[in-house]
Amino acid sequence: MDLRVRKPDGWTTVSLDDDVEEVTVAGGRTDGHLSLTLIGVRSSQPNVRVLDVLDVDPDDESKLASEVPRADDGTCLPLAQLRPE
Repeated sequence: MDLRVRKPDGWTTVSLDDDVEEVTVAGGRTDGHLSLTLIGVRSSQPNVRVLDVLDVDPDDESKLASEVPRADDGTCLPLAQLRPE
């Protein structure tokens, strides 16, 4: 499964192994800033983690088992936190 995600250095595509059954989203902090972790759940091996994600391409959100947290204007919360007031 391929997912287009925004990391601190820009947009990239991450590939998860075929044995990943579902991908969930968890929040956390990296260097004092909110970021997302994508967790690829597998039954036969340890889960796969994609760290330091700032956003997921809306076209790929349907591949996720949980929702990407977004502000009222649709901006992903990690990016909304980084916006100047």
